[in-house]
Amino acid sequence: MDWDNLKVALAISRTGSLTQAAQMLGIDQSTAGRRLSALEAELGVILFVRSKTGFALTDSGEAAVKQAIEVERRVDKLVDEVTRSDDDGPVGIVRLLGNPWTLNRLALMAMPAFLAANPRLDLRVIALIPRNRVYGEATVSLWFEVEPGESEFAIKLGEVPYAIYKSRNIKDERPGWVSFYDENELRPQITRAHKRLRRRGEPVRLMATDAGVMQSAVREGVGKGLLPMCLAEEDDQLVRVSDGEPELVRPLYLHAHPDTVETLRVQATVRWLRESFGPVFHPAKWDPVKLVKTA
Repeated sequence: MDWDNLKVALAISRTGSLTQAAQMLGIDQSTAGRRLSALEAELGVILFVRSKTGFALTDSGEAAVKQAIEVERRVDKLVDEVTRSDDDGPVGIVRLLGNPWTLNRLALMAMPAFLAANPRLDLRVIALIPRNRVYGEATVSLWFEVEPGESEFAIKLGEVPYAIYKSRNIKDERPGWVSFYDENELRPQITRAHKRLRRRGEPVRLMATDAGVMQSAVREGVGKGLLPMCLAEEDDQLVRVSDGEPELVRPLYLHAHPDTVETLRVQATVRWLRESFGPVFHPAKWDPVKLVKTA
């Protein structure tokens, strides 16, 4: 039996989608479809019921995926045992999912050193809106405010402070707003904060799903916006509207699939993210406990 075909079935079971499974595995959709068909033909059973809403496991599919997870664990254990004493660190692919600005921040400030210290680790960075929190096959995801679901492994990395900023060039005392846009209302905390902070009569001039886009719009004078302080404090074209404590503090959670969380490569990634959180997501000259600006 071809392990590549089993991996497709596992990926579909974890995402509910042939397209997303193909993206996760780094193959095209037609290849994923052929591998699934080949596996079903070899087993002589239908593993998934196809519908407009996605792929759902049949009883035979449930049994096959259960065994495939065990195969995956054994493969991971084999790799870890063989390479455990190697000085070059963990081996294999880790997928890192998250919001674009958080991943970009990690790429700028922390990824080069991490990859240099782990030369045989292959990091795949995927910027997504958190509809699916966790994939399998050594995937770590970072989502604001998304607490763990049943059977998930998750830890709270820390809290990211936000404050209101505007462009240095804005002369208007009450500029309009650049606001966060969440079509699916998956992150209600920041949506509620925007509603709370916006005064009556202040128009929303632009909405965006990513803090990096919002920062650019605020910098260019479109309006004021609630931005991560680690980004805004480094931008000399932005000024904070008011001093004091942050207007909002958002918890950032790390999620990992329980099937792969014990592998050496995932453990190394989790450890790196925990150690990197403060330097990457807290602004300089801030007390990480009190979240109040220091002298």
